[in-house]
Amino acid sequence: MIFAFSTSSPIASVAVFDVDGKVLYSGFRESNLKASEVCLDLIGQSGFDVRLGKLFLADIGPGSFTGTRVGVTIAKTLAFVSGAMCAGATAFDLISQSETVVLPSRKGEWFIRRIGSEPFRDTSLPEEFFCGFGGQLENQTFPLAEKFVHILDSLDHVPPEAFVPIYLIDPSISVQKKGFGLGAPK
Repeated sequence: MIFAFSTSSPIASVAVFDVDGKVLYSGFRESNLKASEVCLDLIGQSGFDVRLGKLFLADIGPGSFTGTRVGVTIAKTLAFVSGAMCAGATAFDLISQSETVVLPSRKGEWFIRRIGSEPFRDTSLPEEFFCGFGGQLENQTFPLAEKFVHILDSLDHVPPEAFVPIYLIDPSISVQKKGFGLGAPK
């Protein structure tokens, strides 16, 4: 079985696939800063035993700094426990691979990815048709775990210890200046 998580947006989602990529379960819910709780509840609702997982997938961002890390951490933890591998996809790919996608960045800015191009930040939304979420967009499309089904064959499987989120900009958090009784950082 394959378990997938998306937590980089205000919507947390879980999907379960068989090894051939058939969707066995898909659920999502607004997370209200409780993405881990929502994901664990959705896993329980799925009725599938995570110990049967052979691959754990997560949305690697960009998105909410903490939210993205929640999904990656759930996937890594379950993979460690199960002796399985991990793989990830960007929030862009879990929204659409065939359209321009916009995601919220910092206040007044957007991440924009056009088909076949690297994402960039801008203060203006694209003039061409786009999909995505954030701000005052009317028809919002969120990254969902079930959309991994379209890209399963293209994912690079890595051991859990090598599975990390992506950051298109530096997180807006402070960096620890010295260790906790372990000596000065090098």
